[in-house]
Amino acid sequence: MYFCGMRKAITRLADFFYIRPLRRIVPQETFRYAFVGGLNLLFNAVFYWFCYNFVLGQRDTDFGIVVVSAPILAFLVTFVVTFFTGFYLARNIAFGKSEVHGAKQLFRYAQVVAVNIAINYFGLKLLVGTLGVYPSIANVMIQVVTVTFSYVAQRFYTFRTHRCP
Repeated sequence: MYFCGMRKAITRLADFFYIRPLRRIVPQETFRYAFVGGLNLLFNAVFYWFCYNFVLGQRDTDFGIVVVSAPILAFLVTFVVTFFTGFYLARNIAFGKSEVHGAKQLFRYAQVVAVNIAINYFGLKLLVGTLGVYPSIANVMIQVVTVTFSYVAQRFYTFRTHRCP
């Protein structure tokens, strides 16, 4: 019941910002995907800050066989949580009319996320390590690629709305 109300509230909020000039150039599904992606990104940043500063106290954690730095552990905790919030938002708000259901969506979503992680890793290695591009600029370039890939993959693979003939 709670999630249904939350879904409706977020959908209404997204549609509130879907103003007339945008309607002419951006399909509603694309706008909703960008909107919930932005929400999840904001949630990720706030949750990371909270985990790093308050849960971990900016201290590394010794697991006995390995010591994990606070920034990396905060990233891992945040990634696990925002993976599922991102999936929920994409599934229920951006791509609510998908013909693909259940565990199949989650598995496909995980595949797309894994490819995005690989694009980020190898893209940074190539652009920064091989081509000498400044890291911040390389990161922005890679984000353009991953966001574009992610939208296309989520729309036509993970949450597709029609079957190919």
